[in-house]
Amino acid sequence: MAQILNDTELKKLIGTVIKNGDENCIRPNSYILRLGPTGEFLNTGKEFELGKNKKGIRIQPGHAVGLTALEVLDFSREIVHSIFPENDLHGLLSPTTDLSREGIVTSTTQIDAGYKGTLNWTLTNTSSEERKFVQSEKIFRLTIFKLGKNEIPENLYCGDYQDKVGYLRSNRAGAPVGMKDSEWEDAFVKGGPQELLDNLIKSGYPWNILGKKLQEIDNQFITVTDEYSKIHHDISTINKNIDIISQNQKNTPQTVQEILRSETQTLQNRWLIGVASIILAISGIILPMVSNEKVASFFKEFGVPIGFGLIIISGVTLYVISKKK
Repeated sequence: MAQILNDTELKKLIGTVIKNGDENCIRPNSYILRLGPTGEFLNTGKEFELGKNKKGIRIQPGHAVGLTALEVLDFSREIVHSIFPENDLHGLLSPTTDLSREGIVTSTTQIDAGYKGTLNWTLTNTSSEERKFVQSEKIFRLTIFKLGKNEIPENLYCGDYQDKVGYLRSNRAGAPVGMKDSEWEDAFVKGGPQELLDNLIKSGYPWNILGKKLQEIDNQFITVTDEYSKIHHDISTINKNIDIISQNQKNTPQTVQEILRSETQTLQNRWLIGVASIILAISGIILPMVSNEKVASFFKEFGVPIGFGLIIISGVTLYVISKKK
């Protein structure tokens, strides 16, 4: 069964299987490839080479770029058997998670046993922002498998890209020569804007440049439209919340009136209870006292000031009761 190489085994490959390799790029079970100096902006066909003057690349929204790795692989049996005498090596190339978080889309690529040369891949910027990459930046993950006895292929890789260095354009043969336009099927509506734009791009210089610029604007418009849709949804949500708040405000006066009526009734009950309590207390004090002749004569002489005093005390008592919650 194939086994993934660990960090100890990967260190053995630096300088032989992984040329231009760096031990600082080794992870527990993978090697992080770095951005090489050459590539091509696929939307415009412009090739680039990073070096003294140019240190990095910028990828516009909706654009794709073909890239190379700084490292060169050598999975030839002669080199591999010098390290693992009974095994061949197979590779799996995948993007780092940082790329997907930034809206960079790319495919996973396999590297057959026996391959020797530069690694190429393509990145597409699906985000709404420009993305920048500098030379030697760590962006791709290489996982290497050690093939077991029953997994070693009879024939090693010997394709068109064998033993090539630098950025390599596709060698796909494509369609047979001589096919007519009417024999192709595509998504364009006859006479529609996409068909007209495609014809403009195919018309040659300088109209092809104008066509590509219009295509870029169309891609950016699609991105802006998607963002507008999200904003419109957020605005709709805010409007719904405002409607709910407005409805609650309409119901507020009625609620306040109910609270006031309840508080008024409670206050009235407190006053009545307070007055009744005071009257009962005064009656309980006066009746026993009036039955006594000395007390009766005392009230005849001082009854008026005592009466006013009781009235004041009653008022103060009722005021205190009314203030309590």
